Amino acid sequence: MLSGASRSAFFVRHQAIIVIVQKPMKNQIIFKVKIIILLLIGGCTAASAVNYYVDNTNGSDNNSGLTPLTAWQNLSKVNASSYLPGDSILFKRGGIWRGQLLPKSGTAGAYITYAAYGTGTKPQLLGSVNVSAASQWISEGGNIWHSALPSSVDIGNLIFNNASSFGFKKWTASQLLTQGDYCWDETGTQTVKIYSAVNPASYYSDIEAALGTFIIYIQQGSYIVLNNLSCKYGAADGIEVRNTHHLIISDCELSYIGGCKLTSQVRYGGGIQFWANSNNNTVERCKLWEIYDDALTNQANASAGGTVQQFNLFYRNNIIWNCSESSFCYFIQPAVVSGSFMKNIYFENNTCVNAGGGWAASQRPDLKGFQIYCSSNTAPADSIFIRNNIFYKSRCVLFFDNTSVHTLSFTNSDYNCWFTQNNTDTIAALWTNSSLNVWTASQFANYQSANNQDSHSITANPLFVNENSRDYHLTANSPCINAGVNTGITSDFDLNQRPQNGSYDIGAYEYITPLGFIENKLHKTELNIYPNPGAGLFTLTGAEQNTEIIIYNSIWEIVNKTKINNKQQTIDLSALPNGIYYVCYAADKNKMNARKLIISK
Repeated sequence: MLSGASRSAFFVRHQAIIVIVQKPMKNQIIFKVKIIILLLIGGCTAASAVNYYVDNTNGSDNNSGLTPLTAWQNLSKVNASSYLPGDSILFKRGGIWRGQLLPKSGTAGAYITYAAYGTGTKPQLLGSVNVSAASQWISEGGNIWHSALPSSVDIGNLIFNNASSFGFKKWTASQLLTQGDYCWDETGTQTVKIYSAVNPASYYSDIEAALGTFIIYIQQGSYIVLNNLSCKYGAADGIEVRNTHHLIISDCELSYIGGCKLTSQVRYGGGIQFWANSNNNTVERCKLWEIYDDALTNQANASAGGTVQQFNLFYRNNIIWNCSESSFCYFIQPAVVSGSFMKNIYFENNTCVNAGGGWAASQRPDLKGFQIYCSSNTAPADSIFIRNNIFYKSRCVLFFDNTSVHTLSFTNSDYNCWFTQNNTDTIAALWTNSSLNVWTASQFANYQSANNQDSHSITANPLFVNENSRDYHLTANSPCINAGVNTGITSDFDLNQRPQNGSYDIGAYEYITPLGFIENKLHKTELNIYPNPGAGLFTLTGAEQNTEIIIYNSIWEIVNKTKINNKQQTIDLSALPNGIYYVCYAADKNKMNARKLIISK
């Protein structure tokens, strides 16, 4: 059944079609037949798309949801409502929702989109319960406290003080010995027990208990877009995708994910997982960090669900750091089911940093820390492309697990930048015919010749702008500039055009040559722009009145000029194509002020 808002929208759309095709009386019967056919086989895709708005503070589930002023409020309303192909469900920026999002499918050419509206930070979907009140904890004595309310699912992580520290998950209460040690009493009260010198709500200013459920869950879905959403504090996978095709996950953020119990004393929880049958899915321009398992993965167990086929999967322009198992993992096992295969998997132009680091590293009994992890793949595989990626600091860059069919014969790895801190660090570890072959960074040439891979890859420091502040743009003397190959990817993480200087760069960012006066005289002061990114209308604040605004595109051509008349002024750049721009002004000839602006429609 359609929801009330959806039914109204459905009626309005098709009423509009009837009005448009109304003809003279003698042809009316013929055209009525055409109208019926249109409604039955394609009316909903031809109709105008409807936006539904969700506002966690000012919305109400009794509203229509059709405007920001009549927005819905809760995920339960979003999940229970019906939509037509082409519709969009838009969450207010700066908003926070707890629970699970269950996206619905569109059709070819008319995806259903889940995205953001307004200004500010990306809307946050939290997979956790906040337990920061003193009344939510009960003392058992001996510095042991338990939660006042039970949980029917595992608590895979405790996040303290806005992720400044974390709980250390143990399996039994007898193991709770130091501040922050905790367990979930699965077979008893199903409460969380924690070691704390005082009430945990007094020791910590904020406590999030990460639940063992997926934050976004898509089962047998297709033609769906997830854009500009933030998933945080979930103990299972952040975005779990099963038996799906034609999905686009773009410009999303996933952080502090994983830690849920899988089996006895084995934990799991990845960023984005394509499980079982998957094809024609894309993950692009996403940021993933502080993940217990794999940041990105496509995997399956063929014996559990019959034939598994994974093909045409694209991971591009993503930025990944501090994922304790791997940045990217892929496998299908076992291969006993006829017809299972994996092919045409593209992991390209990603920047991957510090695999094996982060909150979970000290808690893993099986420390891994691989950039690329092929885990016991036994299914037929072909055309796995790993190109134009930066692999910066890890326990091991490339690891193939122990199985007789594990060779690089189905993989094309090349034009990557591999960097380890020491020449003695492991750069590749591959099992072949029950024998483990290991190469250190100083033996990279031996790895290349032995495996006929990475002939154009380099081992060098990529020279980021500022690693400490997570600015992984390339500096002017980076060895990654012009060192890549044409992968067909036409833009970078910032939506800058690829390539910039004749050849492709390695990593998620293309290097942009700054204008001399901006490079030498730039003073980032009071100019502010919102929304940013935005579709075309931008509000500028803070610039001095009667100064000229000059807007440059990514190759430093002037595309717009305007005059500031008010302290707060709106400019219309909707005529410009998607991309990155620089809004510059000079109140003083000796000072050039600028802000980066991204147009994303």
